[in-house]
Order: sequence, then structure tokens, then C-alpha cells
Amino acid sequence: MKKTLITAFALSASLAYAQQKETDRFQQYQPIWENGTLAQKDSLASVLLSEVKTYKTEAEYRTTLNLLHALGHEDQMASIEAVAKKKFPKGSLTRDAYLHEVYYKLETTSEKEKAYRELLKKWPATKFPGDELTYDYAIATLAGSYAKDGNASKATSYLSEMKERFWRGNGYLPVAQTLLAAGDTSSATPILKTVLDDAYYYITLPEEEKDNKARFASMGYAGSMSTYVNILVNQGKYTEALGLIEKALQIAPEQGDALSNVYYKSLMATGRKLEAYNILTKLYTKGQFNVEPDLKAVYADLNGSMQGYEGFNARLKEDLVKSIQDHIKEMATFKIAPAFELLNLKGEKVSLASLKGKVVVLDFWATWCQPCIRSFPGMQAAQAEYANDKDVQFLFINTWERDKEYKKNVVSFIEKNNYPFEVLYDDQKDAVTGQVMAAKYGVEGIPAKFIIDKEGNIRYFLTGSSPNVDYIKMEMKELIESAKKPYKG
Repeated sequence: MKKTLITAFALSASLAYAQQKETDRFQQYQPIWENGTLAQKDSLASVLLSEVKTYKTEAEYRTTLNLLHALGHEDQMASIEAVAKKKFPKGSLTRDAYLHEVYYKLETTSEKEKAYRELLKKWPATKFPGDELTYDYAIATLAGSYAKDGNASKATSYLSEMKERFWRGNGYLPVAQTLLAAGDTSSATPILKTVLDDAYYYITLPEEEKDNKARFASMGYAGSMSTYVNILVNQGKYTEALGLIEKALQIAPEQGDALSNVYYKSLMATGRKLEAYNILTKLYTKGQFNVEPDLKAVYADLNGSMQGYEGFNARLKEDLVKSIQDHIKEMATFKIAPAFELLNLKGEKVSLASLKGKVVVLDFWATWCQPCIRSFPGMQAAQAEYANDKDVQFLFINTWERDKEYKKNVVSFIEKNNYPFEVLYDDQKDAVTGQVMAAKYGVEGIPAKFIIDKEGNIRYFLTGSSPNVDYIKMEMKELIESAKKPYKG
């Protein structure tokens, strides 16, 4: 037994050293793959390709594949990957290819379960110490499939196999939400409680112990709390719900916005109407107009009638517009927008030059980007408002896709959701720098939106998103109308 433990430790230490060495090699070339010229990138790619025959470890192959991707030489990756997979048939590259090319594309739960067992048979998790997250992703996918089938027992059983506590909430929460949507509250509740307890554990760690994993896990606290408290609210357990919310606000006050909806409902139900009123007015002045029925009810209770409500409501909307106007000042910039000519879903060329004389809204997004997708209903509403304005053009720039069949996936996504968007593929590389359009615009994270004026100047740049349709619609209106006006410096 002792010998086995020593061997396992040595393997783990050896892998950790190899991974660190390759991470260092990747970072060594960062100036080139990030800011180098096309000639420099091509030169580095040639050097890497000439070195491949000397590689002795899978880590070396993986680093070179990552570098070729960063350099924009994806067309040369397949042959190298094929050599690596043949040389290391039981290695992580072959395993990852199996997951992405087979496992994640299966549709039925029975197929996924069979493929998962094959995964564990060919590539046991014990052979890849420190790589538990890869297996947790696979487990979460299978558990989610069982939840959609209504098999809560199997879904819960597979969830229990997950190893990475900091990440498992990402597998647990979707399963719980699926079960809740199907009306299975009894199965969903303990799953949510686990997510909540995990997030609470990481959020309450001493500051000196909080690493990136802890910060990541803490981010799920408001979401799991909101879902869990919603169950209590729906069950009429308002006092219990209030206790949990106020405990959450004590240890994580920064997550107050995410808990606002369940908080005001609990306050209303327990008779604390003035506090509920204060939260409701804040939500309304952030563009959450869907709370207006509750706002009216509390207003009437506190004032004894609806007298004066219309004026009150108008002032709230004025405050919202003023808040948005102040906010967009922080996004203001002024620089010439890089030129582009990209293909749309029909294969037609669309260039920035052809749109001169229009205000152009660019929205960089990807099919895997959930914040991008959450903002789409709001962007659709904003586009609809300008449907008859020939001086405004919305363009949705699809970028950073990870799948080889990205074009097919993009078309499917747009058609499935019936979005009336003009989508352009960001896959044309600059002849000098080798950069795609997102890089030329300085995009470091998506969603990213640019408002370009009629003369071709970037007037506003914003990142992040909101699921709030009304707020996005109002914010876009302020940005577009401001960009229509001459720049004053």
C-alpha cells in the first residue's frame, strides 16, 4: 500500500512539473501570439512544426497545439493532433477528442451513459491526477440528461460522483432547475441545499484562504440562494426565506441585487411593506418594469389609494433615464473604427465602408456565451425599436467559436430562436497581423458592444450584459441617439 501511495505521489508530482514547464513555454511566446505581426506568427509556427518530431511527452504536443491555435494556424493542428493521439492512445488528447467528438454529441441518455462507462474504462480518472474537472463536466452532462428524462434518482446519483467541490454547483444547479420546472420540488430541494452550502463555505473562508477557485464558487451563492428561497416563497415559508436572505446579505452584501426579487416578495408577505416598497422602487428604476403590479399594490397599501401614482411613476422613469445617461458617459470613447468586410449567414459580404452614413451597433457574441445569449431578447427589442430607422444598423458579430462546425451551429441557433439578426462570421484574418476582427477591436471578453457613428468613429464601447429587456432597450436608445449627434469632445 505504501509503495502504491509513493508511486501515485511521484506520478502526480511529475505531471504537475510537466504541466508547469509547458505553461511556462506557452507564456514565453505570449508577445508573439498576442501582438506579433503575421510574419512573426508564421515564423514561430514553422519553428514549432520543425520541433514536433523531437517531442517525447504529450504535454509538449498539447502546448504546441495551443500555440498554433493562438497563432491562428488551426489548419496545421489536425496532423499534429493525429500523431499525438497515435503516440499516446490512452492520453488526455485522445480522451478529450472522445469527449468532444463523441460523448457530448450524443442525444439519448442511454447512449451517454454507455459512452461515459467507456470513458472511465479507457481513460480512468485515477490516471489523470489534477484533471478531475474534465470528468465532472462529463458527469454533469449525464446527470442533466437524466434530469430531463425525469429520473431524479439517477441524476442525483451521478451528481454525487463529482469531485471538485468548487465547481460542482455548475452541475447541481441546472439539474435542480430542470427538476423544479417539472414540478419535482422534493428532489430539487436537497440538490439546491448542497449548492448553497458549498457556496456559503467558500464565501465565508478567511480572506487569506480565498483563491480563484473560492471566488468562482462564491459567485454561485446568489443564484442558488435565489432559486432555493423561491421554493420557500412558493411554499409560503416567508419567515424562513427572510432569514436565509438576510443572512446572505450580511456575509455577501454585494449580491443584494441578485436577491432583490425574492427579498421584496418575502418582505411583502411578512408585512414589512415599507422595506418591500424601497426595494421595488430600486428595481423599477433599474428598468425592471415587470415588478410594477407589486409596486402598485404596495403603493396603494402605504398611501391608502392610487392617488399620485402616475406622477410618481413618471419620476421613477426620469430617474432611470438620467441614471443611464450618467452610466453611458463611462463608456464614451472616440477613435476610428477598424475597417472590416465579413460574410453574413447567406454568404454575402458586409463591410463597414458600405454602412457609412449609418449608426452601427456591433455586438460580439458566441453560441457558447451565456451572458451574450441572455442579452439577446433585450437586443432584439432594441433592434425592433429602430426597425424603421434607415440610419441605424445592428450587426451581430459571431466570434471565438470553438467547434469546427461553427457555421452550422450558428445558423441552427439563430433559426431555432427566430432572431431577426444580421449575423456576420468573424473568421477573416488580417493579411498583416493575422488577427480576426474581435482582436482588431481590442475585444478581451464577450459580450462586447460598440456604437459607431455615421462617420465611422467608435463612440461607445461596453462589455457585459443584462437579462433585463427594458433596461437594454432604453440603454441602447440612449447610446444610439447620442451617437447620432456630432462629437463634441
